[in-house]
Amino acid sequence: MGRTAAPGRVLVEAEVERLRRLLRHLRSGEDRRLLEDLLSSYRRVLEAYRYVPMSDPMEPVYIAMILEAARSCRGSGGEGGGEAHT
Repeated sequence: MGRTAAPGRVLVEAEVERLRRLLRHLRSGEDRRLLEDLLSSYRRVLEAYRYVPMSDPMEPVYIAMILEAARSCRGSGGEGGGEAHT
């Protein structure tokens, strides 16, 4: 019998857990909080991947992180501002 591929959700969640192990090694508490927020956002995007095949299990995680970062920039830079603040 042939092998069955693991469902996309299982692969994505395994990758997210792998990245969460990185949290323990980040020195900055702010970096840990930011990464945790970004990693938590992947579930919002994952449902859309039921309709679009993913080529890499990290793809929905990256897309979610980009969307979360853009949402954050928009919120801090005004409507559509998106300027970087230093």
